[in-house]
Amino acid sequence: MRTLVESADTEATASADDVTIVVLTTEDGRCLDLLPEMISQAGQVDVLLLLEGKHFGLNGQRIRYRAENLLSDFGLRSFMTPSTIGELHDLVFVRWPRFRPYEHFKPDLADVFHDEVGWLRFTVEGLERPIAVRPFQWPHWDGGARLEAAQKLTKFAGPNELALLGGDANCIWPDCRRPRRWWRPWPGRVHREFEPDWGKRPPHKRQHKSLPPGARPRRWGHERLVSDRRATQLLAEAGFVNAGCVADDMTPTVNAHIDQGQGARIDFILFSPALATAIVPGSYRVWTNDIGDQFSNHRMVSVRLDLRQIGG
Repeated sequence: MRTLVESADTEATASADDVTIVVLTTEDGRCLDLLPEMISQAGQVDVLLLLEGKHFGLNGQRIRYRAENLLSDFGLRSFMTPSTIGELHDLVFVRWPRFRPYEHFKPDLADVFHDEVGWLRFTVEGLERPIAVRPFQWPHWDGGARLEAAQKLTKFAGPNELALLGGDANCIWPDCRRPRRWWRPWPGRVHREFEPDWGKRPPHKRQHKSLPPGARPRRWGHERLVSDRRATQLLAEAGFVNAGCVADDMTPTVNAHIDQGQGARIDFILFSPALATAIVPGSYRVWTNDIGDQFSNHRMVSVRLDLRQIGG
C-alpha cells in the first residue's frame, strides 16, 4: 500500500516509500541562494544531480560546501567528481542516511578505468543491490565528443545494473516508438522530439549540435542541417530508458529565450532497464516557472521511483 504525502506541487502526491530524483543546472553557479527554493518545489528530494559546478573545486571547495549548507535542511550530502575538461564539475547530493556511499570512481584514482569515471554507487535502504549514479554534462561544441562520452556509459545498461544517469546531453533524444497492444494492426505512436531550425541560428553556431558535413541527409542534392543524435541513439540502443519518453512529455528543458527560441529537450533522467521498472507513472516533470528562469538557463527536471517494484 502506498502511503501518500503532499509535495510542494499540490497537483501531485508522493508515497513515503518513493525516491525523488532531480536534475538541475546551476548555469555557472549563479543565483546559488535560490537553490533551496528550487529544490523545495519537488518535495523531499533523495537524489540531486547538480551540473555546472563552476569553481566548486577552488578555495578548499568553498562553493561546494556553501551549496551543501544551503541544502542542510533537506538532509542532503554532496559528492563531487572533478571535471577533466574545465571547471564545470559534476555533483551528486543524496539524502543521508537513506543513501550511503559504497564506491566513488574519481578520475585521479590510479585504478579507475575510462568507463568508470564519474560513477558512484550507493547502498539504499530496502535494496539488496547498490544503485549506480552518474551526473553528466556533455560538450556542446562537438557531436563526436558526445558520442565518445556515450560509448563509455553503455555497460551500465546491462541486465544486472541498477543505474541512474542524469544531466545535460547538449543534444536531443532519438524519436522513440511506443508499441501498441498486440491486437492493434498499426505501429505504435512515435514520440517526436522538437527538431530545431538550425538555419535560424548564426552561421558560427549552427555546427555545434548538428551533424557534421558529409554525415548530413541530402535533399535536392544539398545537405540539410539536422540535429546530431548519434550519442543519445547509442544510449537508447544500449537499453537506457528515458523518463521523459515514458511520460510522453517532450517539454523543452531549456528556457524559451535560449538558442533563438530553438532550444529543445536536452536534459535527461535515464535508467537502466532494471531500474526503469520502478518509475512512478505520472511523476516526471519539467519545471517551468519564474524562479527557474532566474536560477538557470536550463529547467529543473524530476521523477520519482518506487523501489519496491525492483526485483532482487
